[in-house]
Order: sequence, then C-alpha cells, then structure tokens
Amino acid sequence: MSEDLATVRAELDAVDRHLIALLARRAQLVARAWDLKRDQGLQLHDASRESVIFARLLAQAEADGLDSVRIRAVLERIVGVDLRRDR
Repeated sequence: MSEDLATVRAELDAVDRHLIALLARRAQLVARAWDLKRDQGLQLHDASRESVIFARLLAQAEADGLDSVRIRAVLERIVGVDLRRDR
C-alpha cells in the first residue's frame, strides 16, 4: 500500500478533531456529575473511583502499545483540569 504524507496528515487532522470533540463531551459529563454530586451533598473528588479508572485506562493503553508513564501524564492532565470556560 502506498500512501503519501498529505493523506496521513489528513487522517491525523481527523483524529485531532475527534479528540477535541471527545474532550468537550467529557467536560459536559463531568459538569453533570459535579452538579449531581452537589445536589446529593457528595464530595466532588473521589480518589477511589479515580484509581480504578486510571488502572483500567492504563491497562488499555498498554494493551494498545502505548507507554503507560506517558499516558498517565496525559490522563492526569485531562482528569485534573476543568476544560470548561464557565467554571
């Protein structure tokens, strides 16, 4: 199979657009979860759930051939930063 750089770049651009859309969706879901937690008098941060999520995602990353140390750094940034403008 022969492909050119423009084709690969177009695919990368599509993946990047998808990543942004997923981050926006995640931010919406986090906001909904926080609203529900506030309504129920719960703490916003749940360290035990976060640990379970990280373990699952890191296992998936490793299975997909990604470096778990680098992926952990990315996940920590995503989880630790409120991506919405209105907060």
